[in-house]
Amino acid sequence: MKPTPPMSAAREHPHLIHKGVRGNRRSAIVVSNGPVGRQSTARSLVFEGRGLLDAHGGITPHGRDAILARLSHLARTSKASYCVVWSATECTWFERDGRTRNGCVPPYGHVSDPWIGRDHDVRIEHCWTITLPQGSEWSHICVRRIDRDLVEISPGEPVVLADFDEPEVPGLPDPAADMLAPDGSLVAPRTYRGQPVTGIRDQWKLLGPVQPAEDGVILRNPWPDDVREACERIAGGPLPRRLVDAAWRAIDPEHPEVTYVGVLKAA
Repeated sequence: MKPTPPMSAAREHPHLIHKGVRGNRRSAIVVSNGPVGRQSTARSLVFEGRGLLDAHGGITPHGRDAILARLSHLARTSKASYCVVWSATECTWFERDGRTRNGCVPPYGHVSDPWIGRDHDVRIEHCWTITLPQGSEWSHICVRRIDRDLVEISPGEPVVLADFDEPEVPGLPDPAADMLAPDGSLVAPRTYRGQPVTGIRDQWKLLGPVQPAEDGVILRNPWPDDVREACERIAGGPLPRRLVDAAWRAIDPEHPEVTYVGVLKAA
């Protein structure tokens, strides 16, 4: 972990949920009565100043107003969808024009913070996966049947369960401490955050099951020719017949009475 200047400890609430293409993303909101130095948090989500926290570390009305004002401005200027989660039963939704709606059922978002994330299981989508030939534009294709006449075909890649290449937070333990070899390198555990670990990328990223990518989704009325064209568009070129057949078999199974769940290999 990289050294960084002291900051206030990581907290569960409040945090920000940002609507993504496939799913929501969660970002930490740092609130402190004094200067902080966490380099891994976007400055737009760092709130520094007197009176933002009370004596017990809770958000004061002044602190809440500061967060609401900045996020309202961010929603108006970015035209993106946000939600601030204040607690397990309270949140504020931001419309793209900056207006707000209070809610009591906060949305869930993918957690990338390695300190907070270790306490949150990763949610996965049930899908069939097909490993593409080396040199394809993506490593995998994911196939999900949504209903009788609609199929989702999308690029796929292993989900990042954790990225430990983050600055140290003084006062908090290294979240990768129990996964380090004597030489300091990361050793993959069998499971992490409720999912099997499938590998390590860039020395510090733990990889999990293959999941649909954030973009490139193709929805099809499931006919064989359309499925083949969608798969080859994702791959960036022609595919062997066996891979196209595997994609079709995932859509039109030999045993339709069987319900398949989880991440399964079609080929």
